[in-house]
Amino acid sequence: WLKHFAPPAPEPTATKRAFRPGDCRPQCPFPIPAAPVGAMPSMRSAALACALALAAPTIGAEPAGVDVVVAHYKEDLSWISKYATPGVRFRLYSKGAEPAESATVLPNVGRESHTYLTHIIRNYDSLAPWTVFTQGVTPEWGYRGGDSSSGHLTDRILFADYLRPFPDGKDSFFALSTATHLPRGIQSTRIGMLTDKLKNISNGLCPADGAGGWSDWWFDAKHPHHRAGKKMLEFYHQHVLQDGLAPAEMRRPLTIAFCQGARFSVSRERILSRPRAYYEALLEQVSQEIDPIQGYFLEAMWHDVFHAERPQSKGELCEYMPLPKGSAISPTMMYQVTARRLNIDGLASGFVAARSLMDAYVVETTEPPSEEVSTTEEMVATTEMMVATTE
Repeated sequence: WLKHFAPPAPEPTATKRAFRPGDCRPQCPFPIPAAPVGAMPSMRSAALACALALAAPTIGAEPAGVDVVVAHYKEDLSWISKYATPGVRFRLYSKGAEPAESATVLPNVGRESHTYLTHIIRNYDSLAPWTVFTQGVTPEWGYRGGDSSSGHLTDRILFADYLRPFPDGKDSFFALSTATHLPRGIQSTRIGMLTDKLKNISNGLCPADGAGGWSDWWFDAKHPHHRAGKKMLEFYHQHVLQDGLAPAEMRRPLTIAFCQGARFSVSRERILSRPRAYYEALLEQVSQEIDPIQGYFLEAMWHDVFHAERPQSKGELCEYMPLPKGSAISPTMMYQVTARRLNIDGLASGFVAARSLMDAYVVETTEPPSEEVSTTEEMVATTEMMVATTE
C-alpha cells in the first residue's frame, strides 16, 4: 500500500531550481477530491482518510519547513491533499462533533483565534520556520457571508502563495482584504474580493491601484465592528498593543485593515518577537465562549499582533478611499457604485454587473430589500453615464 505514496522519480534536468509547492505530490490509490454530491459516506470517508494520511508528518522525518495550522469545525478537508507536499506539514485542530482523523481535539471556544494561539503556545519552542494559519474551509476566491463556500482568497492569490516561505525576502505574507474604521465600524472592501475581472492586481499586502483598489465605505448595523466599536478599540490598545493609553485616548478613531477569514503566513522569528506570555494573555481573552466578540476583534488585528514595530495606530498600511463626511452607504449601494466605477473607468476586463459583486461578496444586512435592477437595465444606465462623461 505504501508504494502508492512514494513520490514519482524526478525527470532528468539540465539545471536545478528551488522546490515549489505542487511540483510533486504522492498519489492516492483512490480519488482525493471531495466525493460527488450524493456519494456514499464510505467514499467520502475514504477520500478524507487518504487526504489526512498525506498530510500527516512522516515518523522519523525531519521537521517540516512549513507548518499549516488548520482550524477545523465541520468543513470538508479533502482539499489539503493538493498541498500535502514534501516539506509541508498540516497541523489539524478540530472543535466539531466529528473531529478529523489525526487531528488534535480542542474545546469549541474562541473561534479560529483560540486554535491559532493554542498552536503557538504549545509549540513556542519548536515552531516551523514558516507557519500558515487558515480556517478549514477550502481556499477559493471570494466571500459568501462566511459560510462553507467562503474561500477568502482575493485578487489572483492562490493558497500555494501562502506556502512559499519568505516571498520577495519578506518574513510574513498578508493580503489585506477589508478595512474597518472604528469606532463607527464602517467597512471598505478590496475590489479584488468583489470581482475576478480586475485588470490591475497586486497579489500583495495592498491593492495595486491605491485607494482605487478599495470600495466606498459601507455600513451594516449588524456588523460586530459597529456593535462593539469602542470595545474593539479598547481591546486593541489593552491586549494587542499593550501601549498603556488612557481610556479616552484608546477611543480615538482608527482605520484597521485585515485579512477577512484570518488566513496569513508568518516566519518563526515573527512569532517569537512576542513572548509566550503575550499569546497566553490573548488566549485567555477568547477562551470563555463559543463565539466571543473578542474573536472578531482578533481577526482584524493579526497583522499588528505579529508586527509590533508597525502598528496601524501609528500609520495606515494602505491608501484607502476617503472617509465619508456623513453616513456611509449601504452594502447594496456599494455594489452598484463599485460596478459603475469599474465599468466607466475601464478597470475590469469585461462588463461588471452589480449582481455579480453581490454574489461574490455576500453581506447579511438589515437594510430593506431594494428593487431589483436587471443586468440589461444596468448596462444601459452605465452606457448612458459613460457617454455623458465623454461629451
